[in-house]
Amino acid sequence: MKILRYLIVAAIALHVNINASELKGLNQLIEDLKELSSLPAKVEALEASIKNSTTDRYNSYQFQLKDKNGDGYVDEEWEEIIQKGQLVQAKVWVEKEKYWTERLGTPPANQTGWYGTSTMPTIQIVCTEGEYFFRNTARLPGRFQLTCFARWGSMLRFFGNGDKVLKDDIAYGVATNANVGIYVEPKTIVETANGTMIVKPFEQRIEKVIIVAMDNVLPVYIADNADRFSINDCNIQQHKGAQIGIKHGPLLQRSTYPFPPTQMTDGNVYLADPRFENLQMEGPHNARRRQAAIFASGNNMLFIGINLYGWNHGIYCHGGQNRVVANCTAHWGITADGRQWTTKDDIVLFLLSVTPGNTPDAAAGNAGGFKQWILPKRSMVPSAGGWHNAGEYCL
Repeated sequence: MKILRYLIVAAIALHVNINASELKGLNQLIEDLKELSSLPAKVEALEASIKNSTTDRYNSYQFQLKDKNGDGYVDEEWEEIIQKGQLVQAKVWVEKEKYWTERLGTPPANQTGWYGTSTMPTIQIVCTEGEYFFRNTARLPGRFQLTCFARWGSMLRFFGNGDKVLKDDIAYGVATNANVGIYVEPKTIVETANGTMIVKPFEQRIEKVIIVAMDNVLPVYIADNADRFSINDCNIQQHKGAQIGIKHGPLLQRSTYPFPPTQMTDGNVYLADPRFENLQMEGPHNARRRQAAIFASGNNMLFIGINLYGWNHGIYCHGGQNRVVANCTAHWGITADGRQWTTKDDIVLFLLSVTPGNTPDAAAGNAGGFKQWILPKRSMVPSAGGWHNAGEYCL
């Protein structure tokens, strides 16, 4: 302000020698200095605004996951994001379902919700913290995706000791009886203030995070017939987890579902065009039977770049066709505490059950010299290994 006053006084004193152009420039300089003098107050106001802000959104469709209530867990915040996201989706769903039905008639396969779900926004749950704790199962609805600002940038620890935990208690392949970490929801009926939706399980995705299964938790369960599900660039750790890493099976707890939506089933436990890519999967480091890093069925399935540590059985596809397993490997050396937990000959990198007449599968570029089985469905396995004892029939 002293400089500003000096310039004004100098201008008055010398006005007789200042031409119009110079006077205009001096006036602009004075205005600039006024603006500069108010800058500290503006900066302080902006800092206060940021500090007091409660927003969790980058844009209309991205929500940052953070422990806003300060209890050390993010179960409530996860559910809050879903409520907000589905409220946004519902407005579009109602409009588009009506719009396209009027123009195109009956939806594909005569399934209500196809038009609305395929055109409503995809909601992203964005992880930015180094570590998150969950007591409950975290559900992932249709057209929801979990992501992170950087590959393996956030660690999600699932303890499975809350009051809203799903259990894998269906003997589909095998019942692990483990509590579920992330549950990829099937078709659901969702009630919101913006309308009722039938949400199809489209385009669900998990990427760039580290998923840690604590206390016998099953990290990821995919229900029913998720369409174009994708999981990529993740590290899945279950040194203390269940005997299956990613399990695909029937929907869980239909009549006792602890979350707001009503689950529906199309009666088809089959994945269409899923992608399992660039995963490091760290298993239980034991040689027990009925274990698999990934247990699923479907068509046009891609398993690419799966890196297995501590798994006696990698991929088990008990049904489907046109599946690709490429650039995968496994490790079977001693553990940090010196245990030799299995033998190389007992590791099955993958087992694909084949139904005669189906489109053939393909495998290429897999390393390590482990067992790679493509077998007729319900045929006897060649030897003991991975999931199976000697003399058993594949699923």
